[in-house]
Amino acid sequence: MKTAALPRFDTPEAAEAAFYAAFEQADLVGMMQVWDNAPDIACIHPMGKVITGLAEVGRSWQEVFASELRLRFTREPVQLSESGDLAVSVLYEHIQVGSEDKPRPPMLATNVYRRGDRGWRLILHHASPAVVAVAEAPRANPFLH
Repeated sequence: MKTAALPRFDTPEAAEAAFYAAFEQADLVGMMQVWDNAPDIACIHPMGKVITGLAEVGRSWQEVFASELRLRFTREPVQLSESGDLAVSVLYEHIQVGSEDKPRPPMLATNVYRRGDRGWRLILHHASPAVVAVAEAPRANPFLH
């Protein structure tokens, strides 16, 4: 039986696009193809604990995808840094759930990619609720004296 060749991600951006496409489609196979198979990978879902290793990370995504809710992402990049064989992407995830018209409060995500023989692969995904700034009420007298 022939197995499909793993996709090669030539840039961190290509790996990130595949990650979010798999996330939106609840595609476990596609999701796990983005991850590196090294033992040092880690995933931290919002408000969750650190999950390490390919098998455990895969199980966590299987649980996420078991929900009937489908998510749509609008990504707002904050920073992409690349140095040698590592790249770090920091972004806001604006997530719409199911048929909702408006996104939920944003998540702040950090994705770390490592370049290897199979191109760029995800080694860390960490998402947490973003702090939403609260506008200060204007002061009656803006001067100190």
